[in-house]
Amino acid sequence: LLNTWLSHKENRTKRAIMTLQRVTINCAEDVKDLISHLFALCNNNADNPSPNEIMDYFVHIEMWSGATLVLDTNPTAIKTMGLDTKVMADLLSTVGRCCSLKAMWEVLCNEQDLLEGV
Repeated sequence: LLNTWLSHKENRTKRAIMTLQRVTINCAEDVKDLISHLFALCNNNADNPSPNEIMDYFVHIEMWSGATLVLDTNPTAIKTMGLDTKVMADLLSTVGRCCSLKAMWEVLCNEQDLLEGV
């Protein structure tokens, strides 16, 4: 349900994510853990997991809207993922569809070797 909720652009803002804090009081621990990873993207506390750790968490639980939210807020996380060049076309397509234009631009700037020879 949260994956679908995050797929809507209006729910990918800090304000929208912070509204989830009220509903986590009586939730199971795994739901609280999921929400805490979302909150970590909105806060710059030193105690928060890094964007790479948050990305790994969302990929592990197969919450793709969360993974694209990480890319939207921290496009440089792609550089540390160690992706094979063969999957970059799919990744760029996903970033283009699900993330902001600013995020797409930062990804392209950080992956200039992909544009080599174009």
